[in-house]
Amino acid sequence: MNKKFKWLLFTPLVFSASGGLTSCTKSDNYLLLRVINSEDYIYLQEDDEEPEDLVIQFEKSDAVAAFLEAKEADGKHYDGVRVIYDTSDTNETLYSELQTGKSNYDLMNVSDYMAQKIVSAQMAVPLYQNGLSIPNYEQFSSSGETSIKYRLDNIEAVQKIYDENEHRVVNHVVKLKDYAVGYMWGTLGILFNPEYPGFGDIPSETVIEDMQSVEAFWDTKYNSTISIKNSMRDTYALGILYTYRGEFQELTTKYANNEINLEEYKAQFDLIFNRCEENQVNEVKESLESLKKNIFGLEVDSGKQDIITKKIGINLAWSGDAVYSMDQAEDPNEVSEPIELCYAVPELGSNVWMDTWIMPDCARSEDQYELAHLFLDFLSDPANAAQNMEYTGYTSFIGGDDILSLVREWYDVRAEEVSYTDEDENSYSIYSVNSTDYALIDYADCLADRDTVRNDEELVYFIPYEEEVEQDGKLVTVTVEEPKDLEDLLANSEVLMIEDGEGNEVQKFYRDLLIVNDVDSEYEEVDLSYFFNGTLDELQDNIDTVFYSDCYLPYENEDGTHNISVGRQFFCQYPTEETLNRCAVMKDYGENNKYVMKMWENFKSDALPTWATTLFVIIIVSGLGLIAYFVVNSVLKKQLKKKRKENK
Repeated sequence: MNKKFKWLLFTPLVFSASGGLTSCTKSDNYLLLRVINSEDYIYLQEDDEEPEDLVIQFEKSDAVAAFLEAKEADGKHYDGVRVIYDTSDTNETLYSELQTGKSNYDLMNVSDYMAQKIVSAQMAVPLYQNGLSIPNYEQFSSSGETSIKYRLDNIEAVQKIYDENEHRVVNHVVKLKDYAVGYMWGTLGILFNPEYPGFGDIPSETVIEDMQSVEAFWDTKYNSTISIKNSMRDTYALGILYTYRGEFQELTTKYANNEINLEEYKAQFDLIFNRCEENQVNEVKESLESLKKNIFGLEVDSGKQDIITKKIGINLAWSGDAVYSMDQAEDPNEVSEPIELCYAVPELGSNVWMDTWIMPDCARSEDQYELAHLFLDFLSDPANAAQNMEYTGYTSFIGGDDILSLVREWYDVRAEEVSYTDEDENSYSIYSVNSTDYALIDYADCLADRDTVRNDEELVYFIPYEEEVEQDGKLVTVTVEEPKDLEDLLANSEVLMIEDGEGNEVQKFYRDLLIVNDVDSEYEEVDLSYFFNGTLDELQDNIDTVFYSDCYLPYENEDGTHNISVGRQFFCQYPTEETLNRCAVMKDYGENNKYVMKMWENFKSDALPTWATTLFVIIIVSGLGLIAYFVVNSVLKKQLKKKRKENK
């Protein structure tokens, strides 16, 4: 892969972009912006040759300079802007600190369900007040009813408001679009090693097929090769998908048979996926209790490394962590024996998650409120979003030309250096041809111009040939590497043609690589218009958003059609639209959270599988035995010494 992620292995829990929390005092007269985020979740400089930390770039940005100049004109003087940047471990920690008043931040990064919970509790303030906006976010986050942004915007939070007219507390419904800005997003899926030695004689093809279903976690032939998240919500989601798999299958069949439309399918899927009534939680609990017998154990962050070192073969994973594992596992500089890991989004559905920025209801000045908007706008600039995306390995909410170019460089086969020589090492050249003329095609220029598919042109490969020509009165053999004219080109060229699903002949290839949207092809055609549409400068008939990649693993359905449930890095970062249609957002459980928490406490109290418990008991007993041995041995030695002294 061309892609190279930069991962910070150790990050201080609290640090300031400007050199320490104590560096900014009142006498400095700096305007402070207080930000808290998850660890390893923003671009940080790793060596002097790289750009500075992104928060420092913000402090020095033209936008901040213009902001300070405007404040100066209003009679306010600041020595500059400083970002106080902290990191936290979990959403729940941040929520608890907000409740107790320990938190005092201008911006806080939390997951979608936590944003919903905080807004419902009226502990966040609306973002768009005083005429302020976030132009880059509005321009470069994809729009439309199939977009990720649309899903986030329409998450509802229910606030308890006292109605003066009715003299009672009523439910007031608001949407997150007024409170939250998207940052990163992804899916929950199954990371696995098809060639894992612990699978025994199970063929890799069987493994890949099995991993398209959550039932794989309960399949006894994979016993003790699996780790799952030490996370209540993620493991509960896995339990939901397994417990109600029959209903999910019935729903999928109805949609496939056109008995319900897409919106009805999504709505019903969402209802099943977010079940959390007490009786439903108990049903899920039974499924998870049986799961404990089949897993190796629980993990917080070690799973992405354990699968590389082959401690496990299967891991319940977030898509961004899956990318990290894949990159490391196939890098010969990182491992002695590179392996190709795969990632599956269960074919019956899963979770699509979104991390967001919200503004807690804390004390701040109007200038800090405005500065927070500048920071969000800065993060939403595609160039800065690309820095974040390359550093963290997660997928940005932002589209735009910079992100598209980065993703194409990583994943589109047409952007790679491709050798196009035949067995005799005679180079082929590609020409576009019409009835009267032809032109040499330079695909590097095509990519730069974003004219990347060219299916409306006839493209031919010129095949170099040998001919005898007279030189200095002698006949010599020379190689003709360029066509002399159109007739010569047509006489010595080849056009690769395939048939589409309707029997029409079309061309889809790059240099000597035949790229076919077909289950038997090495490459899959993927259209990411659902994400990039509306974010690009010169979008033309969606051709900008078409990728050809070998990072997807299509499979055939019984009716001969095919879709994608398994892939590699590209699939982790940008699943197909069809894949996202069968994923739901996991919402806050509200008052029913107590049932899920109780279930989780019971699950974790005995989360080790039987074999691990037995091993643990053996270790303890053995340890006690050794201690007893040494104690007894010491006593006997003392007695022996005493007897020797007495006998002297």
